[in-house]
Amino acid sequence: MFGKLLKNDLKAQWFSVSAIYLCAFIAVVVCEIGANVLKEQKQIVLCGGGVCLALLIASVTTLITVAIMFKNTMFGNAGYLTLTLPVKTGSLLASKTVSGLIWIFTVYALLIGSLVLWFYQIKTLLGDQMTDAINGILNIFGVPTVKTITLGVIIICILFAAIILLAVQCMYLSLTLSQIKPISSFGKFGTIVLFFVLAGGLLSLSGTVSNMLPLNVVISDTAIRFTSNVGLTEAAMSYRLTGTFFNIIASIALHFPMKFLINKKINLK
Repeated sequence: MFGKLLKNDLKAQWFSVSAIYLCAFIAVVVCEIGANVLKEQKQIVLCGGGVCLALLIASVTTLITVAIMFKNTMFGNAGYLTLTLPVKTGSLLASKTVSGLIWIFTVYALLIGSLVLWFYQIKTLLGDQMTDAINGILNIFGVPTVKTITLGVIIICILFAAIILLAVQCMYLSLTLSQIKPISSFGKFGTIVLFFVLAGGLLSLSGTVSNMLPLNVVISDTAIRFTSNVGLTEAAMSYRLTGTFFNIIASIALHFPMKFLINKKINLK
């Protein structure tokens, strides 16, 4: 049953997200055509930055669109049909969550890929000699090398996926709570405030847990390693993994209060 729900949700949502995908595709094609026409490395790098910007805008727009689709299909006019389907509320929520994440992470994965390609273009533009010179200057000040910084940015993008997951669940819970009195009387303003309170509170708690139980991934030119030691003896970049694990667990946990509220407290007008 979940498979059928997911399939139908993807089909229904495609109409809304296809316009975003089409706009992003056109922007990428224009940038790539510009890169091929100009054929100068500097212009190619600028076009690569344009691709990243287009996909970044598409990622944010997709996130907002997913929130709107969730509200309309669960609590809008279509909510009467959705909530009367002969399926469990948990399955409905899971289908909406997974389908929304598919659209979001598809664009986000393309964004990460475009960033990797862009960094490669920048490295090609700089050349090996210029890169070595920059690395030498960075080493003098104990700063990670260009290679380490590039890997660090990629790791950040991957770890940020857990924050996106948490943000989506906080959006869904905020939209659910906004259907309940007296919160419903505040309208969209109340929903936005709820979202920032929930997301801010959970991210703050995530930071606290990270400080209490440090588990780091450390990236340097020589290796990528995991350690609980927060002190670094070389020019490297370190990221806390505990917070990422917490964000994933919290995202899963938010499913259950939403399920309870929809079953017991939501009354569509």
